[in-house]
Amino acid sequence: MLKKFNCCTNDVIFVDGLWGTGKSLIAPIVSAMEGVEKQKIEHIYEYLCVLIFLNKIEEDAADTLLKIYADLSQYNNLIGREVNFRWHDSSGPRINPNSLRYIQRMFGQEGDAIIEEINENNLALNVMSHTIAQVSKPLVKAYGNRLKIIEMVRHPVYMVRHWYSYLSRFDSEREFTISLDYEGQKVPWYAESWKNEFIRMSIMDRSLYSIIHLYDLLFESLDYLAEQNAKVLVLSFESFVMETEDSLEKLQKFLDRSHSNKINTILKQQKIPRKQLSQGLNQFLGQASYGWKKSETNFEQEEYENYLEFIQKEASENYLQEFESLISKYNLPPQFKDFAAK
Repeated sequence: MLKKFNCCTNDVIFVDGLWGTGKSLIAPIVSAMEGVEKQKIEHIYEYLCVLIFLNKIEEDAADTLLKIYADLSQYNNLIGREVNFRWHDSSGPRINPNSLRYIQRMFGQEGDAIIEEINENNLALNVMSHTIAQVSKPLVKAYGNRLKIIEMVRHPVYMVRHWYSYLSRFDSEREFTISLDYEGQKVPWYAESWKNEFIRMSIMDRSLYSIIHLYDLLFESLDYLAEQNAKVLVLSFESFVMETEDSLEKLQKFLDRSHSNKINTILKQQKIPRKQLSQGLNQFLGQASYGWKKSETNFEQEEYENYLEFIQKEASENYLQEFESLISKYNLPPQFKDFAAK
């Protein structure tokens, strides 16, 4: 059996969600909280969880790597190693406060004293992930009480353009999703159980059913996480941008950490709270490359109908009906309203 001995005891926070849920709005807010490091986008956590989900790696190997990598990543944070300074990245310095301290750390100490600082002050590792909650059993095993998952969800209609653009470029060299080779075609890991349908679907149908399937997986996973008494906070994009103060209070209580004194500056930068859901799309965060365009209307109903029309033009009737069922489920409390799984 492989095993990681003498693990750190600090919190390991995952800011998670499907592609297009708006989790990049939350990440810098969490990063600015007391004792939390700037968010990292490190896909190794997702990859290991997916490989376990697909039965492609031994559990002890995944568990050991998850533990080693979280501790190593946080150690590297504290000594200024592997810090992202790309100006336009969501994990870069532009939208993250306290960037100066990461520069200073590059000239600071290293060694056992850093590990002691991490543990004594509970300096939280902060990872921004994609769809990791759906395959989170290895995280629960590896991190136990250290684990805290903040799951961002969003109304399905507003996610489709993002998914359509993503799946339109799915065969490109710059696409790094773990995928299967099925009859010579590339199939994303989450579609393993419906791979026959995937390779025959249009891009729109793939987009709709990907969202449907991953939300169904999320339902199941949230039930499991609740049974394990895992620490999970689900926030809806709609509540977060329209009722921001309430969401900030939930974040503060969930993480048991105070917000930064720069919180108002961060909120202004993120253009929240908003009067309209589609306001404030930040092109420098990458949404523009996935088909997002800033709304030219102040009428939310008209914006919603434009998204719906885009879907209806290309969707097959059977998948459209399933998607409409998901919309109804999303709109019904308490399935996707803000809650914490205790």
